Amino acid sequence: MTYKYALMPLLIAHAFAYAADDAAENKAPAQTGAVLQEVKVTGQAQRSFSSASHGELRDRVNLGLLGRQNAFTAPVNVVNYDEKIIADKEPRTLVDVIAKTDASVMSFGGETNTLQGLYVRNLQLDARQFSLNGLAGLYSTYASPTAGVGSAQLIKGANSATVGMDAEGSVSSAVNIETKKATDEPINRVSMAWFSDNRLQPTFDFGRRFGSNKEWGVRVNGKYRQGDTPREGFSEESTELALNTDYRGERLRAALDVWYNKRNTDGGRARVQDMQTLTFNMPKAPDGKTNLVPSWQGQDTSDKTVALTFEYDADNITYSGGIGHMESTYRGVFTQLTMLNEQGDYRSAAARRYDYAIRNTSANFKARGEFDTGAVSHNWSVGFDAVKRERDFDRSATAGAFTSNIYNPEFPDAPAFGALSQNTDESYFTPSLAIADTLGFWENRLRLTAGARLQYIKQKNERTGSKYSEQALNPMLTAVWTANSGLVFYGNYMQDLEPGEIVDDTNAVNDGDTLKPAKSKQIELGVRKNWGDIVTTASVYQITRPSAYLNSSNIYGYNGKERNRGLELNAYANLLNKTLRPSLGVSFMRAELQNYQAWGSDAIINGNQQVTSPRIIAKAGVEWDTSFAEGLTLNAGLQHYGKSFQNPENTYTLPSYTTYDFGARYQTKMGGNKLTVSGAVENAFNKHYWQIQRGRSTRSFAVVGMPRTLWLKAELAF
Repeated sequence: MTYKYALMPLLIAHAFAYAADDAAENKAPAQTGAVLQEVKVTGQAQRSFSSASHGELRDRVNLGLLGRQNAFTAPVNVVNYDEKIIADKEPRTLVDVIAKTDASVMSFGGETNTLQGLYVRNLQLDARQFSLNGLAGLYSTYASPTAGVGSAQLIKGANSATVGMDAEGSVSSAVNIETKKATDEPINRVSMAWFSDNRLQPTFDFGRRFGSNKEWGVRVNGKYRQGDTPREGFSEESTELALNTDYRGERLRAALDVWYNKRNTDGGRARVQDMQTLTFNMPKAPDGKTNLVPSWQGQDTSDKTVALTFEYDADNITYSGGIGHMESTYRGVFTQLTMLNEQGDYRSAAARRYDYAIRNTSANFKARGEFDTGAVSHNWSVGFDAVKRERDFDRSATAGAFTSNIYNPEFPDAPAFGALSQNTDESYFTPSLAIADTLGFWENRLRLTAGARLQYIKQKNERTGSKYSEQALNPMLTAVWTANSGLVFYGNYMQDLEPGEIVDDTNAVNDGDTLKPAKSKQIELGVRKNWGDIVTTASVYQITRPSAYLNSSNIYGYNGKERNRGLELNAYANLLNKTLRPSLGVSFMRAELQNYQAWGSDAIINGNQQVTSPRIIAKAGVEWDTSFAEGLTLNAGLQHYGKSFQNPENTYTLPSYTTYDFGARYQTKMGGNKLTVSGAVENAFNKHYWQIQRGRSTRSFAVVGMPRTLWLKAELAF
């Protein structure tokens, strides 16, 4: 594929526009004095999620190629978290607020670690794969900041056909971050928060619109948090700055975003590696205050992002797109921990010093329009996306190994590390072309979408000079039936794409070759019902993902697969005259290995459960605007994760656990200004648990879950 293909969306867009104009010209002219039929519009379905969740879930979602749609009637499973939920819960990371709410999601990292991301339907999505205003790979490489987040859209299921693909692949889900913008009313907010053990967090949020029609806007957000966490020897210093300037005219809307995020931790990244190799059950988790690594093991990460996006309404086409760049660094020291026995003895491998640099450039261009052919409406779209990621990783020789016990860890003094040498120098380039057409029947009550994305992947290893390129076509089929304003059925079939593995096995006939891109496939069926003050959703899905290993003919290739099946049930409500807001979500999942080779082994697994993949996850929450104290809201929530397996043979289990959070929020006036005082206790009963994680293939990891954490916050809006 060459760059000339970047012009194809323009040609296709104008072809669609010509068809739209031609269809309009062939329509019978309107008769003079004709009376238009009265149209009655109801808004029940249009505000379904936000009204039931008190504004924490936003109804309008950005589905990339398919444009902005209503979440209730969308053809895919999408949840859009508003900035209100971030303000109310005051999470230290974005991945934690999503994971505390959605029953199909687990987080990894978050406050407990440096690397951050999500497991959605048992498959991993790193924060580096999140999009920023539709531009892939520009949000953050290692952390998940919240200061500039206006909304976070979790799009479940295979969806690279709709939202494109990050340079490192896309499987099972996507997250798109929409930045905060100035509102018509001035924004003046300052706050101070305290987090246990001893962290202070001042923040500010200012926004203004200018011009005769308020067409120009500026919004700036900042957050700084520094001090000791509840975990011994684990401290952090976090800085987040976000600037958005936007223009909204009659036809043109444009925005420029500048982000800076920096997080420095001491005593972080205490992860137990490769539990799948153990011949015993993991010991009971220690108190969350316990740190398994010394304070001299720390990491310093930073992101600098600039992004320009636009949307322009022509006579019958809407053009949109953007371009952006992010520079990220990771500097620090960490080691790998291995458990030795059920009594809690563990070994730390010798540590290394690391210096990572990542550069991402992302761009896209889309065109959308609509026309009718008889009684059938067409909502068409074409798009071009491209992401380039460059990685330059340096590391030192190893030093500082030790042995200890998780219930009473002791650490050596900091070792001396040698000079750095280059370990990785490579680049990924992933341009793609996409096209889709949504056909509407019976006044759009039935909508059928057919589309596809031609994905191209190019990788180059600058150290060795090796390179490869592959391309693949990802089809997309969706259907939505709106039975009435409060009842929607939907279904979809989509595929995702990952870069092919480089064969690195001297026993393989095809050693040194590069496999074709791996495709994961999803089929999903769901129903959404608006009962008035209650909204319920249900969906079933199946995701299959190929696995590569060396077969009996010594050919390395895709010989097995992982199949994830699940049932998701969710309910949101706003009861008792909008004063009581409960929510409940349950996911039943089965991640089955089929003809799958275990990591570091020749054993072939069939029918077993994938490692660190709970069969059931449940999340529940409730808010109550109290009747005995005006302005006082009490809240509570729980997260339950069922048992899972630490090895693919399913002989050793990781226990289930449940954590509980309790909080309160009080709103009043102070000198005519709005004052909000809030606080919470997280993991209120100080549950000791392993926060499980998955690596490549059947590798299983864990970190000690965070202990009871308290926070208090006072915010003044003036």
